[in-house]
Amino acid sequence: MNWNEFYQALKAGELSPVYLFTGPEEYVKREALDALRQKLLPPGLETLNDATLEGVTAQQITDACETMPMMCERRIVTVRDWAPLLPAKSKNEDAETAWMQKWLENPPASCVLVFYMRQEQDGRKKMSGLLKKKATVVNFDLLTDAELSRWCARKLKPLGKRIEPAALNTLTYMAGRELTRLDGELDKLAAYLGEERDAITEDDVKAIVSASLEYNVFELLNSLLAGDMKKGQQTVNSLLQGGQTSVGLLAMLTRQLRQLAHMKCALDAGETVQAVQDRLKLHPYAAKQTARQCARLSADWLTGLYERCVEDDYAVKSGRLRDRDALDGLILSIGLAKNRNR
Repeated sequence: MNWNEFYQALKAGELSPVYLFTGPEEYVKREALDALRQKLLPPGLETLNDATLEGVTAQQITDACETMPMMCERRIVTVRDWAPLLPAKSKNEDAETAWMQKWLENPPASCVLVFYMRQEQDGRKKMSGLLKKKATVVNFDLLTDAELSRWCARKLKPLGKRIEPAALNTLTYMAGRELTRLDGELDKLAAYLGEERDAITEDDVKAIVSASLEYNVFELLNSLLAGDMKKGQQTVNSLLQGGQTSVGLLAMLTRQLRQLAHMKCALDAGETVQAVQDRLKLHPYAAKQTARQCARLSADWLTGLYERCVEDDYAVKSGRLRDRDALDGLILSIGLAKNRNR
């Protein structure tokens, strides 16, 4: 089930003895766990009936679950990032899984057990398959555009603020879609507006929000396509000093050039930006800006540049070309090209 279905079941009083909480949206995942606690634990008795475990054995988990609750019907046990669910082979994994498999045949009604995954689980593991059959799996995926818009409206309403649609698109592209990050960025934006204004604009977002690597690479490409080599080199140096690698930047530029080539060829063939956005699964802001970037560029030039990136990547991985030389060469090719326009 998804997190909306989880809340509906919780509201209806439909509780499972075992849950698996998984997926990338940590903010909603934490809220869901808190909601489950509030549903199960009477006020004042939380600490007596709430156990959070990490780095434990299967027996320690089952012992905690079989401890009788104090002055309430159920206790809750949360197991964070249990090793038999993670990609690497864990200690005594087969025995641990076998122990848990036997226990899951008849879990006690006096406890709710939650396997809470902050890391990505390995769906190939036997324990993952077991929980799919014996537990209620709740997937916490990143919010859709509509859900994100509603969440932002609820977040900003008590602050007397709202965010314009274009500003929200830019915000999610610059900061990502995880609510933990967006929660802090919206607080900063609301404070930035002060008492004078109530609407967060795209300019506000660009002035305040710390840009993601993807956004910085996009702006780097903007500078290079405009022929501004000085600004482009400053951006590269800043990213490298900030901990990024030449290989990482080369990969990001290659990805963006591939998207530009796809967009240009598709638009030349009469497709819409929306159709390309859907096919390439682009962020709306990224699709709009990619279309703008490639408007005056030649499809042949973009395709040739992307093919060069692929060749350079192979040369770097085979040891025939240094990664920084490949990056510098690509930057020069983009910024100094004379035949890139239609």
